[in-house]
Amino acid sequence: MGTLRVYGVIDIIQFWPKGSSDADTTKIKLIVDKSSFEYKKEGATKFSKTNVFKGAVSRGQVAKEVITTSKKTGLQTITVRLQGVDAPELHYKAAPLKGGTVTDAKRKKFNDLNEDRRQCFAETSTAALAKHLKPYADNFGIIPAIFETEVNEPAEAVDTYGRFVGNIRVGGNHDLNVWLVENGWGHPAFYTSMSKEEIGIYLQAWKKGKKKPNRPGKSISKNANNFDWDLVYRKPKANVVIPFTAGEDKGPVLMPKVYRRQVSWLVSKEAKVITASTTFKAYLKKKPDQLALLNDFLDNGISSAKIFALDEFVSPDNKVLKNPEEFVFKEKAGTLVNANGVKITKWK
Repeated sequence: MGTLRVYGVIDIIQFWPKGSSDADTTKIKLIVDKSSFEYKKEGATKFSKTNVFKGAVSRGQVAKEVITTSKKTGLQTITVRLQGVDAPELHYKAAPLKGGTVTDAKRKKFNDLNEDRRQCFAETSTAALAKHLKPYADNFGIIPAIFETEVNEPAEAVDTYGRFVGNIRVGGNHDLNVWLVENGWGHPAFYTSMSKEEIGIYLQAWKKGKKKPNRPGKSISKNANNFDWDLVYRKPKANVVIPFTAGEDKGPVLMPKVYRRQVSWLVSKEAKVITASTTFKAYLKKKPDQLALLNDFLDNGISSAKIFALDEFVSPDNKVLKNPEEFVFKEKAGTLVNANGVKITKWK
């Protein structure tokens, strides 16, 4: 595998409660010149500058430019999904209902119920990351950062939502992804795009993280029946200080990937878009998430490992039957095209 490296900075003000970023998705403000991106092919000794992502558009679940340029300031940013870690959701809203046979009344009910929702520990985990980053920041809250990911082709660096997937380092060689898992602020989240070596690093970190008291790693829940309708996102407002004490949002934490589907299931049931008798297992079966089991994946790789659907590991009474680190989800591929709509396959 080759290595893509992006030099940039993190603005600490982006994290909740001052901003909207949560603990496992962040934005890197890019240095606005051609030196931000560089790539090193497998076996090479030096990195070479690349501008392959300039004007590039990711086409997957959404279609968006992978480098966002602010209309007001001209500032360029990329959104990063931290590889190998899933932290509690700070603001998740179910996807809008598509066309079909849903009545206007049910659609309105669904939309009324469909607020941005959060999990227990979401606020505390985000605040903990911001506190951890503070010593690395200058007087303006700016932190030099390096993003890296192991890929062969440009499209492999970006997920189906147009986010760059990889690790962020600050202070030279301090890996934020591993720190989050090792300290129990998030749990391991494995995808088939990850190598055995990468997975091994997070499994080792998780040995410590899952034992940390009063943190989400110690509070993993498998019960999808548990849901607090009152836990909603507290959106930051200008000149308004949100009252917050670390740990006050403690409670059981369903695997965030599962939680996102739980929200859609329960809002749909409450709005009568689906019947009240629809189990979580039945709901998941309609749009199956594909996965392999960890040991099988490590032993046989994605080409030979048995592929399951997530609903196969949910009981009829809505309980998840495996721990988060036992799943390796299939990465949903997207397509990367240039400004002319031509598929990007080579580095330049």
